[in-house]
Amino acid sequence: MARGELLLEVRSEEIPARMLRPALSQLEGDVRSGLEAAGLAPRRLAGYFGPRRLCLVVTGIPAAQADETAREVGPPASAAFDASGRPTAAALGFAKRCGVDAAALRRVTLDKGDYVVVEIEKKGRSAAAILAAVLPAAIAGLDWPKTMRWGAGIGPWVRPILGIVALFDGEVVPFELFGVASGRATVAHPILAPRPFEVRGAADYRRKLARRHVVVDFEARRNRLAAGIRETASAMGGLVGEDSELLDKLTSICEIPGVVGGSFDVDYLALPSEVLTASLRDHQSAFTLQSGQALLPGFVTVMDRPDDPEGKVRAGNEWVVDARLSDARFFFREDRKRSLEEHAARLPALTFHVKLGSYAEKSQRIRQLVQMLCDELGWSEEREDAVTAAGLLKADLTTEMVKEFTSLQGVIGGIYAREDGAREDVWQAIYGQYLPVAASDPIPRGRVGVVCGIADRVDTLVGIFGLGLMPTGSRDPFGLRRAAQGLVRIVLEADLPLDLDLVAARAVLLYGDRLERGGEEVLSHLRPFLENRVRHILGLEGFAYDEIEAGLAVGFGNLPDLRARVRALHGRREDRGFLAVVLAAKRIANILKDTREHVFREELLREEAERRLFQASRDLRAEVESAEGKGAYDECLRSIARFADVLERFFVEVLVMDENRDLRQNRIALLQSIQRTLSRTARLTEMVVDRAELRKE
Repeated sequence: MARGELLLEVRSEEIPARMLRPALSQLEGDVRSGLEAAGLAPRRLAGYFGPRRLCLVVTGIPAAQADETAREVGPPASAAFDASGRPTAAALGFAKRCGVDAAALRRVTLDKGDYVVVEIEKKGRSAAAILAAVLPAAIAGLDWPKTMRWGAGIGPWVRPILGIVALFDGEVVPFELFGVASGRATVAHPILAPRPFEVRGAADYRRKLARRHVVVDFEARRNRLAAGIRETASAMGGLVGEDSELLDKLTSICEIPGVVGGSFDVDYLALPSEVLTASLRDHQSAFTLQSGQALLPGFVTVMDRPDDPEGKVRAGNEWVVDARLSDARFFFREDRKRSLEEHAARLPALTFHVKLGSYAEKSQRIRQLVQMLCDELGWSEEREDAVTAAGLLKADLTTEMVKEFTSLQGVIGGIYAREDGAREDVWQAIYGQYLPVAASDPIPRGRVGVVCGIADRVDTLVGIFGLGLMPTGSRDPFGLRRAAQGLVRIVLEADLPLDLDLVAARAVLLYGDRLERGGEEVLSHLRPFLENRVRHILGLEGFAYDEIEAGLAVGFGNLPDLRARVRALHGRREDRGFLAVVLAAKRIANILKDTREHVFREELLREEAERRLFQASRDLRAEVESAEGKGAYDECLRSIARFADVLERFFVEVLVMDENRDLRQNRIALLQSIQRTLSRTARLTEMVVDRAELRKE
């Protein structure tokens, strides 16, 4: 066992899978912070979790705090001793307060004169004593989404705590929490291996759990499960698709990575594959089996036990799956008794937001936004289908299938529209309206899907922002960050020359008097919110933060145009001429700071360098305007790079702040004109340039 090792395990009744990783992360952070605050910073901290335990292994913890010498300053020396050098009442009182004899007092000279002091040796507390305070506070302080009390009001915590292992260098760290005393005994599996056993440290803990088939390390358990799922699927004649989210969930709900396969009635394959997958995934946490693009009548899931020799686990899963699929078939058949338009007719009874009206009203706003978007983009041929799709976009929210499987919203509406005979671009738009959700998801297919996806998100963002319910910190109950991220991705990836400010302003008008905030206020909050999403997405594409800021500073409305500007800046990153102009632009900005606008007069040019600069600036402006009109931003920046030498010579040979007021103001006017030209493509002053690197040959 390594010295300075802490093993902490909190064992409880089963914790919901979604809560485990955030809780472990907080526990790691709080224990680390507590140790660091006490001067016992650890070298390494590793966390593990399973459905019934949170575990930390911390190494490199010092055995104790360092000893300290504290100096206490007492009264002035003149008041501490009498003429014969004996301590006065003031000195004796000071010594008593410090818990020392008067003989321990010393005279020292400080900035303010001679004083008596006493130096007290303060012995550092042991790590075990500090851990006895840090650990229960960290465990009790975990922020669970939901908590409970048990027994005689014990808690609150997410689930009843059954046991705590707390060992430092093999010795128990003594404390009690929620009526449970810390110790060295734990349990592997509550049913298969319920007998408690004692552990001496982290290695012993892992070894004894593994002997009882428990794999405490999440990644090792996940890898074992993934391999077992693939092997089981292959043995059943199929394969499973990639689903990291489901695999993570399965890893979180079991500690013994056992895998079980099962089958269901082939008649259920008549259901849409999306329905089968949702039923098995959402209700049974199971992978569907497939062969090519077709589903097979089978599934694979975990069983939190090493094997199933009697087939009882398989039979139990098959029984539950049959019931679930029977329900899904019933809901599907009930829904298909009505057309999607008939389902849409029930939207007035479904509330979007109590202050923003029903989903029927939202659908009407989306229809109007879609018309505006088609007009703005010149998509007249798609206009009719887009309006049709917009009217049906939210219809499936009234269906039995979505009430049972929320993950199917949009998807099942698209399927029902297809079954009703809708045109492909209409049902595809409904089907993919929530795309993209994850970073790996594509945007909606086709122009109709694109405008519906934009309109829906803009309506939601404007409405919720209009009520002042913007996301704060980690709280985002309306999913506005995801909506904004999807909106920006759609506009960028579809390469749409849209002014999002204009679209949002139109959405504000469509809400009428329902919004609690004025249009300008809504837009003033929404714009930076969307800009942050743009920063994030362009950052993921590999652009530097200063390149993004320089592009954003001159225009946010047209996102593909913005990306083209940023890409051009990125491509000039190693161009020494361009970087020299960036530095010159910063110099110009400093010179022009707090100056007012002046009128330039060519006849006031005196020096040859300023005449050359004026001529070069006229040529540059013409080149930049021409290139910018074609969207050729790299050409703009190439022209700017060629401007470096004449600009540098001007600063070397000409005094801008001349004593002659007319000359000074004329040179300022010339620089103001140049600044406007340099700032057309991007605000160059936002760029970061290493001056020392630029000077190197």
